[in-house]
Amino acid sequence: MTPTQPILPAEQILAGDAPLMSLPVLRPPTDLFARRAARLLQLADSHAMADFLRLCAAICQQQQALHDASRLDPRAALEKLAQALAPQLPSPVQASLDALLALDAAALSRLAERLLNGDYPADGPLFAALPLLGAALQAQATRSIRQRPLPEPQSQEARCPCCGGLPLASVLTRGDSGHAQRHVVCSMCSHAWPVGRVRCLGCGNSRDLRYYSLAPQDYEAPEPDHQRPHQTRGAQEVEACGECHGALKQVSLLQAPDAEAGADDLASLALDLLAGEAGYARLGFNPLFLPGT
Repeated sequence: MTPTQPILPAEQILAGDAPLMSLPVLRPPTDLFARRAARLLQLADSHAMADFLRLCAAICQQQQALHDASRLDPRAALEKLAQALAPQLPSPVQASLDALLALDAAALSRLAERLLNGDYPADGPLFAALPLLGAALQAQATRSIRQRPLPEPQSQEARCPCCGGLPLASVLTRGDSGHAQRHVVCSMCSHAWPVGRVRCLGCGNSRDLRYYSLAPQDYEAPEPDHQRPHQTRGAQEVEACGECHGALKQVSLLQAPDAEAGADDLASLALDLLAGEAGYARLGFNPLFLPGT
């Protein structure tokens, strides 16, 4: 894991104190999960976790079907996922899924509510199937929130202004002015809200930030070029805060136009593991990957 160079001069970083924000909240595309599945299959080629990424792609394909269907309660959505994915699920996951579906309505509802807030039992008989419950909740939240009016962002928010969900990852795009702009994608409803370009989502710190990306051991970082700050940046990075020790994945469409927040986050889990070893805690989560104990 290699730190990149600072991406903006100090005076521009301080300018992040200005109010956001002419930037709007963004709705996800209607074929979000199909796009995510396609990106996962693309990333799986020659990837060390190819089988995992392909399984996630199969889950995303079924999420698209759930999204396109009429609204279902969590149990019905989970049952549809279970039926469609049964041939591809490892036996431990299938056994865990059977135990999950055996819960009564109240217990399943309580577990779903916890998972919406990134809280879940990190061991036990239900653990292996919780990403499937997360996938069902994510597909349904994306569909239901899409039908509501978009809120007007007033200031940097640590949680989704549409549904209150936790962040999944941030995304860099090129704005109308030619400069990079940043949105954070919600882990549940998949809407994206604007945040400061260089600012910790957890505490608002804009000074003591480091950006980490994966690189070969013999990699030598080039001299910084403030005229072209993204020239040598990675498509997948972790923004790590020296104040609160929070970390958030950052996916750059400037470097990889085909990138997709959910897929690229899953393909770069090694970054999260290395950031954790360095003492940084992830802000938010990805429902398809829930770390255990």
